[in-house]
Amino acid sequence: MPFDPSLFRAYDIRGIYPSVIHEDFAYVCAQAFVKVMNAKTVLVGRDVRVSGPSMQAAAIRGLVDMGVKIIDLGEISTEMLYFASGYLENVDGGFASTASHNPREWNGFKFVGKSGQPLTREDKLGEIYEEIKKEERFRSEVPGTVEKIDLCDAYAEYLKQYVPRNVPKLTIVGNVNFGANGRFVDAALVHLPEVSMVRLNWNPDGTFPKGTPDPLLPSNRKEIAARIQSEKADFGVAWDADADRCFFYDEQGRAIPGYYINAMLISHFLETEPGASFVIEPRQLWATESAAQLGGGKTVISRTGHGFIKAMMRESNAVFGGENSGHFYYRDFWKCDNGIITFLTVLDVFSKKITSGGKVSEILDAYREKYPASEEINFITDRASEIIEGLKSRHADAELSIIDGVSLDAKEWRCNLRMSQNEPVLRLNVEAKTPAGLAEREKDLIGYIESFGAHIRDDH
Repeated sequence: MPFDPSLFRAYDIRGIYPSVIHEDFAYVCAQAFVKVMNAKTVLVGRDVRVSGPSMQAAAIRGLVDMGVKIIDLGEISTEMLYFASGYLENVDGGFASTASHNPREWNGFKFVGKSGQPLTREDKLGEIYEEIKKEERFRSEVPGTVEKIDLCDAYAEYLKQYVPRNVPKLTIVGNVNFGANGRFVDAALVHLPEVSMVRLNWNPDGTFPKGTPDPLLPSNRKEIAARIQSEKADFGVAWDADADRCFFYDEQGRAIPGYYINAMLISHFLETEPGASFVIEPRQLWATESAAQLGGGKTVISRTGHGFIKAMMRESNAVFGGENSGHFYYRDFWKCDNGIITFLTVLDVFSKKITSGGKVSEILDAYREKYPASEEINFITDRASEIIEGLKSRHADAELSIIDGVSLDAKEWRCNLRMSQNEPVLRLNVEAKTPAGLAEREKDLIGYIESFGAHIRDDH
């Protein structure tokens, strides 16, 4: 039976285990990677999911039968896969068995080339998909070899360079959502004796006993928000299950949109690298573009998605790139996203604010007042293309961009409307010059989209 086509996503592979994704798929997938990448040495890891060990073992069997050298990284965060691809010599990239922030029933694969090289569906990832669909199985006369390598100490040592100095006495609430990166946060905190970390869901647990490990879900914000308030903490931080996304909360427990974190970090990096370039996405632009302009920097707009952002980071040699979804990318981390580097960098910014007598909430309030912006609104619809085309003519006087979906800039407001790469979902983001203008435009655009029979997805 052919593999389910829903597995093949824009940036990675994901499906429900074992009905959609399973060990036979993992075996074929591993062999397809070797063939397309002409790989001789391959990295393989897994996240904390219960099905991870058997999926990784099946992938390794496929690699052994291909006759290549396998480096078994064991249980890792996704950013550790990227680290290994750049830190270890003579490796040709690899993959991890992971379904990121999806529910416990899911599994999948994320890929990386040599030294953090991104793989996209338009390029090598698409070729891997086509090779998988052939469902061919190979066996070399000389089997491959497996070497287990524990990079935990090396990764912890690498992260030391990002630990900020002169951090005041702070209380932080952290939530790793039962992923694998609590130990690496702990390793960084060894060098931050001033920081008291209140740890939530810190031990790895692939059953995800508190539900879907996605900090973007409003329902998943309640626990950390309540704990921030009860502990009278200075701020909060959370990661998704595979730790490549990072999220922040002020001392009141309010979530800080990734859009504002992007703008804040652009300003931060321009203090030490005037004129630097930054990769941003088109969902919302005014805050990030303004931060770059005020600091003498330059912005490059990329399609949303980690493969596209990484490719643009390389093309533009950008210092930093960011997505509203909590992915943050660093030139000095092989142009890849990293949740712990983000935590340590934001800790530096917040520490300076607190040291000067301020609060993290003042940072959030300043951005919200100057750059009012919606949270992403998702619609279920099978008429996405029709809705997008109609929006263009509905606001023909607005400045138009089609870098990713359609973006309209009407001076007093702008919006981006784009189809999901992975789901039958239409995503709307809006920003305006005033809070009242934002509310008015949100209501208008929601009404327009719903007139096509679309309905807002309940993301709670």
